[in-house]
Amino acid sequence: MLKKYFLLNLILISSIGFSQNTKVEIQFQTHSTSQTKAVKKISEHIKDYVIVGLGEGTHGTKEFNEIRSEISKQLISKNDFRIVAFESSYGDAVFLNEAVNSDVDLKEALKKYMTSIWQTKEINTLLEWIRAYNKNHKDKVIISGFDTDSLTKSAEILKKTDDFGKDYSEMTGEIQKKAMLQDGMWEKQNDPSFRLNMKEVIKNGTEGYILTKKVDSLYGKKMDLSSKLALEHLELGFKIPYEASKKNYDVSRDFIMAEMIKNIQSGYDKKMILFAHDGHVALKPILVDGMGGYLKEKYGNKYYALATATVLGTYSATADPRAVKNNKYSSYPLPKQLENSWEEKLGSKKSENYFVDFRSSNEEIYGKAFKMRLLGYNPITPATEKFTITEPLKLNECFDGIIFIKHTNAAEHLSTD
Repeated sequence: MLKKYFLLNLILISSIGFSQNTKVEIQFQTHSTSQTKAVKKISEHIKDYVIVGLGEGTHGTKEFNEIRSEISKQLISKNDFRIVAFESSYGDAVFLNEAVNSDVDLKEALKKYMTSIWQTKEINTLLEWIRAYNKNHKDKVIISGFDTDSLTKSAEILKKTDDFGKDYSEMTGEIQKKAMLQDGMWEKQNDPSFRLNMKEVIKNGTEGYILTKKVDSLYGKKMDLSSKLALEHLELGFKIPYEASKKNYDVSRDFIMAEMIKNIQSGYDKKMILFAHDGHVALKPILVDGMGGYLKEKYGNKYYALATATVLGTYSATADPRAVKNNKYSSYPLPKQLENSWEEKLGSKKSENYFVDFRSSNEEIYGKAFKMRLLGYNPITPATEKFTITEPLKLNECFDGIIFIKHTNAAEHLSTD
């Protein structure tokens, strides 16, 4: 199956881009025939990887969502990619996947089950396309998630199983309570009057972690794949507070997300597309730990990290300190570009929009170190600006390739009414 296929093609994968006469740089005009052609060429360039991380330089850019959606469609329809996973909770994504394969209102499902950064018209359009694709294909696309910001739906998946008796039911009931408490603590941090009780978080998470390990040891081998992944998601979600109880603060969110991605990919044994921030798909730590580096350790040259970047226009962001399902978004102008930065270097090229593969590019510029700005889901203010600017970094060490779009617009969020 897939594993045998990649063993036979391992040598070809390690030299991808060299033997296919693929251009090092692919130029295009946005929303045009040239972009459609560029998307096909980019997809052809990355088609043989097991996991492709499609990054975003901001969490709120319309064009980033659109071009990654078009690349995903190509990889799905032409190259047998069958998992599309988002920087959002695993358990919620299971219910979204069920919605995609039904006739319910997808916009409402998207708002119900996905972190707010993905509740956009662009992502809804992609899900509508996947719905149509799945109706006409037996080998369906699976919508998944790998973040642990919300655990309650994973606990609900465990509770659906009633084949293991009273002890199982009682333990999973306790896990559900602890998942709900942890999720509530996260969401309440958007209330300025709320004061987080870290001791309670650590105690609750530690007890939840121990319970998930116990359930795993007793029933893990008997579970179906969805339940097993839900249990692993809960275990990972409780792991950080558990490790904090041991005074171990080295287990990062990016490590946890990478572990969940590996569980999903190996469980289904299918090629996988990731939608996440540039900082997460990166091969090295950039402001955050970089889950891409952990994936690289596991998958080697079978993982491809593709960044996206921009310099002019607008982006969407929320003033809430925590990304949840009901954040309100507004449009903001992109900050003025930094001098002697990657924004300046990338934006100074004659072509305004292009893709570059660093694995096959011999341009010296990509091996030089410059600062770079990465925007999350919050607006930039004088107080927070310093947290968006990286230390000088070499692009070709942090990513395998990049799509640069000079002029971009804020993502179009779905109505929250």
